[in-house]
Amino acid sequence: MKRILSSLAAATLSFAAMAPSYAAAPDVRMFRLDCGHMTLGDKSVMSDEGLYKGQSYDIVMSCYLIKHGDDWLLWDAGLPKKYLNGPLTEGSFTTKLDRTIVDQIGDLGLRPADIKYVAVSHAHFDHAGQVDDFPNATLIVQRADLDAMADTKKASAHYIDAALFSTHIAGKQLTRVKVVDGDVDLFGDGTLKTIATPGHTPGSMALLVDLKHAGPYVLSGDQWHFTENYQRHQVPTWNYDHAQTISSGKKLDAVIASTHATLVIQHEPADNQKLPKLPGFLD
Repeated sequence: MKRILSSLAAATLSFAAMAPSYAAAPDVRMFRLDCGHMTLGDKSVMSDEGLYKGQSYDIVMSCYLIKHGDDWLLWDAGLPKKYLNGPLTEGSFTTKLDRTIVDQIGDLGLRPADIKYVAVSHAHFDHAGQVDDFPNATLIVQRADLDAMADTKKASAHYIDAALFSTHIAGKQLTRVKVVDGDVDLFGDGTLKTIATPGHTPGSMALLVDLKHAGPYVLSGDQWHFTENYQRHQVPTWNYDHAQTISSGKKLDAVIASTHATLVIQHEPADNQKLPKLPGFLD
């Protein structure tokens, strides 16, 4: 894995440098997909300060399909398909997946081959579980998360699993992978921008989506997991780095304030219930 990542670092051009240029911003639409749900039997895992002992909380797993001109980009890839057999209880988590992403995009007349890019906010199982269903898509991931996979013992302890990306990372070969470093304007037109938010994982990121009519939206990745978690800038117990998480939260707050964006906490049911149900969308 280390050799793979070293060769990738030497060979990869920035995504923005390879993106096409547009005279004017193209049509951008954002669809919310249901990518699973989970009951946190022990909510205290969401605070490394010892809060929430004895409490539980229900969260959702959300993915977002974004149409950019003629291209389709999937932001996050939800739970692995084994959770279709759920609810499955693992430790303090009880998890269920109702429909696959492939099934849901079929409601829009799309097939996996129609998805040009799959971008993962970070490499956790509930955000990258169905990446392999899109073998012809280009995977967009922060370099720091790829680097983290090389330390398999630590990565596993923090829920990062390179096996989730077997169609794109196999043996010594990397195929259809575009690596981003930090904040990147993905298409060079200001409509989709990654916001690096390290801390939850080394390569965690959020996405700023600028919609013509609905205005800007920030998809939080896992910077925060629910509303109070956001308001109090709490840090989950399994995060890689406490100080980085706090710093990234302040950074994302500043982005939201400066752009007047609507924040969507990806795991917060209330935030996602405000979005149109498929096949509805924001534009």
